[in-house]
Amino acid sequence: MAHPNFILNSRTLIIGGSSGIGFAVASGALSNGSKVHITSATGEKLSAKVAQLQSLYPNAHVGGSVADLSSTETLEATLQSVLDAVVKETGGALDHIVYTSGDAINMSPLAEATAASALQGFTVRYLGPLLVGKLVAANPGRYLTPAASSSITLTSGILAHRPRPGFSLVGGVVGAVEVLTRALAVDLAPIRVNVVIPGIVNTELVQGMTEGNEGVVAMFKAASLTKELGAPEGAAEAYLFCMRSALATGQGFKIDSGALLV
Repeated sequence: MAHPNFILNSRTLIIGGSSGIGFAVASGALSNGSKVHITSATGEKLSAKVAQLQSLYPNAHVGGSVADLSSTETLEATLQSVLDAVVKETGGALDHIVYTSGDAINMSPLAEATAASALQGFTVRYLGPLLVGKLVAANPGRYLTPAASSSITLTSGILAHRPRPGFSLVGGVVGAVEVLTRALAVDLAPIRVNVVIPGIVNTELVQGMTEGNEGVVAMFKAASLTKELGAPEGAAEAYLFCMRSALATGQGFKIDSGALLV
């Protein structure tokens, strides 16, 4: 018996799929025959990225929605609107939801932190996944097929496991996402919920942080065993695994190029 393609003919929503790791996951899912729907905060970027994916996979199904996730007041309504749109567009309940959306990293020194600045980082990265889980639980079978073949994959970060000076605000957020993953896996079973924990990946976000500074890039490379920056396509493979494997739930998968061992 030939090895099955577990993603073939599936329906996948990638929240944050217009850039970085999310875009790479979208590409990987399309290459495996999934129908894919991505989100972006702006219509211009969404149109460009959907067109790019359509050019790469001319016979595939690619759709998208604009979703600004930055406001707690509109967050749930925005996510429900996206879920309604993707179910209508793809013709049924989803098989997979991947959440890679994240706003700019708060680089404020700990000494300057306020309650407001600390809470701000939770809106997109933590409350978004929590409310996705809420909407799935509140609408059984409507948005996500209730089976072990279905999955939600969240995104944390290596700072939850190896804190660095100046990143207390971020470390708290990504650490909370990992705890949320295990809680959602229990609450939403048999739907599987996992989290991918990337190290430094060469995304637009990281490129903005380095701003062409080769010294910073060299430092990032040296702080790993592979001595290379991770590629988004390589990171995407971890998400595709979480989608494929019906045995994986409540787990965190570190893909840090060996940074925790340096």
